[in-house]
Amino acid sequence: MSVFSDIAKGRSHCVSHLQKLDIEHTLSARGIRTRKIFAPLLRLIYATQTKYRIIIDSRVELPRSGKGRIFVINHRQADDIVIGANAVAQSGYIVFGNPYLAFETTNGLGLWAYGMILLNRDTPESRKATYEKMKFVIEHGGNIIIYPEGYWNLDDNGQADACHGADGHHSENWLIQDINLGSLRLARETGCEIVPTILHYDEHGKRRCYAARGNAFRVAEHDDLIQKKNELVEIMQTMKFRLMEKYSTYTRHELESGGISLREQWEVLKENLVKDCDIPRINYHLDLADEKRIGKAKVVHSVVTPEEAFAHLDHLIPCRENAFLLRNR
Repeated sequence: MSVFSDIAKGRSHCVSHLQKLDIEHTLSARGIRTRKIFAPLLRLIYATQTKYRIIIDSRVELPRSGKGRIFVINHRQADDIVIGANAVAQSGYIVFGNPYLAFETTNGLGLWAYGMILLNRDTPESRKATYEKMKFVIEHGGNIIIYPEGYWNLDDNGQADACHGADGHHSENWLIQDINLGSLRLARETGCEIVPTILHYDEHGKRRCYAARGNAFRVAEHDDLIQKKNELVEIMQTMKFRLMEKYSTYTRHELESGGISLREQWEVLKENLVKDCDIPRINYHLDLADEKRIGKAKVVHSVVTPEEAFAHLDHLIPCRENAFLLRNR
């Protein structure tokens, strides 16, 4: 099936080979070089595919390097893909975790043209293959663009699943959620730089998205990944706060001047952002809770609730050796 036929029918099955696990059928050094040529043109097209006006606040100068970089971007909605590419302003392979949006939309074709590594988050085989593909791109001079929070930072509590308990945080109040370790592990293994890039959406009045590309972040060979992850999250939170403070200092009176509470506005916004991903032709509707379940950032390590942590005390037979477990301290 040809690319042109798929465009005419509003689908992109021609890129379905990206789900294959082996590098040979999905990536090539030639493809990495070719996409660098067309990336600037595609970014111009991308800028027309969003309702938001893109405003670049700052981009820290990056020195020339023969090795690729990993650009990590915060994740709020579908527009992050096209706006993120413009914020990064460099060619890069986008790690993408939704096959429906990749195969069934013309935007999926645009992703394939720019460079896409398609991840099936439900299978360990795909996650392992995705890591190896990212490594291949970096080692052949290409960049990676990834959204390491794992899912949109829009909803309330973390979702429990078969392996993890609910984490209990309110992600809608977090500037940046906890992030997955894959990008840091890859940076440590390859010696490449991580470049934090932040998007801040402003919905008050005309829609705008402010973006900043920060300083390169390095992970040395013997660095502790959890510690470096926490450092990176702190950097991203600071960048996000600075954009909010610079561009979006509104009073509650201003924001509720239309007579609609902030909570009601927030729920309407979430509903509209989810609807933007609907594909009526195949009856696809984004399930935010399911997205959170399969892509949640808390998979870095299992989340244990206090009840789970102290459940063993219910079955404990006191004796001299274990008496210390019952102390208040």
